[in-house]
Amino acid sequence: MITRLVFFLTAFFVIAGCERLEKLFVEEDLLERPPSKRCADCHQKIYNQWKTSRHAQAWVSEEFIKKTKNRTKTKCLSCHAPLEVKAGEKPQLRDKLREEGVNCFSCHYREETDSIHGPYKVFSPPHYSTYNPEYTSARICSGCHKKTYDNWIKTGSNKNCQECHMPSKKDRLIQKFPFMYFHSKKDLHNHSFLPLKADEQDFSITVVYKGKALMVSVKNLAVPHTVPTAQQGKPKYYLQIKGFERKETLLSESEMITPENGFEYKREKTFIFYVDKKPDEVVVELYRKLSWKKEREFVLKKRLSID
Repeated sequence: MITRLVFFLTAFFVIAGCERLEKLFVEEDLLERPPSKRCADCHQKIYNQWKTSRHAQAWVSEEFIKKTKNRTKTKCLSCHAPLEVKAGEKPQLRDKLREEGVNCFSCHYREETDSIHGPYKVFSPPHYSTYNPEYTSARICSGCHKKTYDNWIKTGSNKNCQECHMPSKKDRLIQKFPFMYFHSKKDLHNHSFLPLKADEQDFSITVVYKGKALMVSVKNLAVPHTVPTAQQGKPKYYLQIKGFERKETLLSESEMITPENGFEYKREKTFIFYVDKKPDEVVVELYRKLSWKKEREFVLKKRLSID
């Protein structure tokens, strides 16, 4: 049954021609930036992921409202409810449906082509579609996440934003019958935009004592941008150091790390503390304070002996 339907539609497509068939099936409201729930009619899986994301909460987040003084800091607003997200360009603030934050049409609709843009060359009858390779490039994120993007560029990493924050698996882009059978399964990228957190295995820590100076070096092994990173919001890491000699505390210090002086990819960041006596053991703890969380989170704890 399904095979016959697909064959019939394909034959009709060839006979009638692309343009005529597209016009026959186009649902005009899809090209007028409707609520994102409208996209769920066909793209249910993608919509379900997006609605749980921080992108979907970008305009209504309590932290955003607080930090922008009830949305009066206008320079911050357009990335929290963008009209059209384009590579390398700061977006304009849209007029309607701001409560949806960074919604489906922010990223995928382009007025100049009056079509939905994406990473695949596909025939999508309900709306016009345009293939755009920038959707598989980190550049598509650079309009709003410019500082992180520029930092990522400097690392020379081959792993882009999407590989970490939008991991993919083979699945159907569409869940609505019969359109779901119009093309084969493809890499379906996770639209919850995972807010990943570095953990213990992402850092190496070394400690050296020389001339009354205790040098603690931390290296970001795995995250291909500075940790922490943010365009706004001021996330922080806290490094706590304690030095002991036969269980007597010789040193207890802490350092705050921000995006401006963060842990760069594959580069050691060294902190120097002065202590009169050489400790025989040093305990290093690392915590983070995410911009949208009130409490600090534990990251790692290392006990290191001093030779």
